[in-house]
Amino acid sequence: MSQFIISIVVDGWLVIACFLFTAIVWNAFSPSARSQMERHARIPFKDEGGTR
Repeated sequence: MSQFIISIVVDGWLVIACFLFTAIVWNAFSPSARSQMERHARIPFKDEGGTR
């Protein structure tokens, strides 16, 4: 009985992980995320007026 429960949990985690990966990829490559990604890409070049 416990082997059956473990296999259900492992198979269920695999399905959840696949859906989660797909959602992350969809969010990263969707056209609506382009402006946000461009803003994030400029963060290292932002001048905050600090001294070095």
